[in-house]
Amino acid sequence: LVYKLNRFARNRYDSAKYKHKLKKYGVKVVSAMENIADDPSGILLESVIEGMAEYYSAELAENVMRGMTENALECKWPGGPVPLGYKLDAAHLIIDEPAAKTVRWIYQMALEGRQPASIIRELNAAGCRTSFGRPFGRTSLNTILHNERYVGTFLWNGIKKPNAIPA
Repeated sequence: LVYKLNRFARNRYDSAKYKHKLKKYGVKVVSAMENIADDPSGILLESVIEGMAEYYSAELAENVMRGMTENALECKWPGGPVPLGYKLDAAHLIIDEPAAKTVRWIYQMALEGRQPASIIRELNAAGCRTSFGRPFGRTSLNTILHNERYVGTFLWNGIKKPNAIPA
């Protein structure tokens, strides 16, 4: 029992595949809000409803992507975790001075030729934490050292704008 058929699947292929699997076990999918007859007209109505759900899902994805692309072209943060050393001012990245000190210290130690394990030990001994509040490890250190945002480049889904955020 589903509230509406669009809650069962977002495309016709998945709907048909899952209904077929369920049918093998004697299970029929029934919509609580859509009265679909158990005759040939019901087959047509169900396919129209599923087609409209797939269309809506595809159109929504297209609109969301367009909006996110427009935001990225204006260098607005697309969402997700903000890199260590930054915070959001409205939708734009700005430097978070207390956390930026850790990032600058990381780069200074790397420029001095310190090995990653040595940098990690020193950061953790000093009580520094990643943007997720965890102790530093090799992955978190490499993420910072290879993140182009720290040199001012805005990146999102193939959009790359140098000097677009504070370095």
